[in-house]
Amino acid sequence: MKKWLLLIAAVFFIAILSIYVFIPSSLNISAIVSARATRDGTFRTIASKNKWQKWWNYGSADAASPINDSIFSNNNYQYKLVEAGFNNALVTIQHNNNSIKSNVSLFQFKIDSIGIVWQCSLQTTANPINRIKQYLEAVNLKKNITGVLNNLKAFVEKDENIYGIKISKGQVRDTLLLTTKQMFTKQPGMNDVYSMINGLKEYATSKNCRQTDVPMLNILQDINKYRVMVALPIDKEIETSPPISFVKMTNGNFMVTKVQGGLLTVQNALDQMQLYFQDYDKTAMAITFQYLLTDRIKETDTTKWITEIYAPVL
Repeated sequence: MKKWLLLIAAVFFIAILSIYVFIPSSLNISAIVSARATRDGTFRTIASKNKWQKWWNYGSADAASPINDSIFSNNNYQYKLVEAGFNNALVTIQHNNNSIKSNVSLFQFKIDSIGIVWQCSLQTTANPINRIKQYLEAVNLKKNITGVLNNLKAFVEKDENIYGIKISKGQVRDTLLLTTKQMFTKQPGMNDVYSMINGLKEYATSKNCRQTDVPMLNILQDINKYRVMVALPIDKEIETSPPISFVKMTNGNFMVTKVQGGLLTVQNALDQMQLYFQDYDKTAMAITFQYLLTDRIKETDTTKWITEIYAPVL
C-alpha cells in the first residue's frame, strides 16, 4: 500500500513539476503572416482607426462587427488601437477581466513583400491549476490574433483597399499628339481647358488631320500659378508652329487607373497614384496625364465624368 501511495505521490510531484517546467512564468505569444504589400501602405492601414473599420472583417464572415469606432471585437476578444509608432502599433486586448498590451510590427522583405508580427505576453501565477488555465488562454489568444492577422493580410494585398482606386499596368495608347500649354494665375475652369482643346481641334482640321482619341490634360500647380497642358491624339505627323507643338511619344509602360467623379475625385486619384509610386519606389518617367473620356462641357453633372489617368513609369 505504501508503495502505491509513494508512486501516486511521485507521479503527482512530477506532474506538478512539469507544469512549472513546461509553462514558464511569462508566456510569450507571437503570430506572424507574410503579405504581398508595401510596408508604408500597410502601416497607414494599422495606424488609423478609420482604416481598422475597413479591414477588421475583411475576408471573414465569422468575425463580429466593430463595437464602435475605437473598439473592435473578435470572438469575445476586444481590441483597441492605443497609438502608432514607426512601423508598429500598440494595441490593447481585453478578454474577460484581463487587459493585455500587444504590439504589431512590420518588417520589409522586399519592396512588395512584408512580414506582420503581432506580439504580447501573459504572466502566469504560482498556482498550478491557474497556470494551466493561463496557458490555455495564451493558446486561444494566439489563435484569435492569427485570425485577425489573416483578415489584415487579405485586405492589404489588394491595392484598391490601400489607395481607394484600382491601379494596373498599361501601355501608351496614342503616340502622335498635338499639344499646347498655357499659364493661369488661378485654377482654370473647364471652359478654359476646352477652349485650348478646341484650338487644337481647329488646328488639326486645318492640317487635314483626324482626331484618333479623346483629349488629354495635365495641370501643374506652382504656388499661385497653374500650367495647363492639353493634347489631342491625331492620325499623322505634321509640322506645327507655336503655341502648338507636335509630339511623338515613345512606347512605354504606364500605371493606369479609371475614376468617375468631379475634380476632387480626380485630384484624389492623382494623389493616390503618387503615393503608390512612393510606396513601391517607382520612378516617374514623365508627367502624369488624364484622358477626358467624358466631354465636361456637354455633361454638366460631375458625378458622371469618367477620367483615365496614365502615369508613365520606368
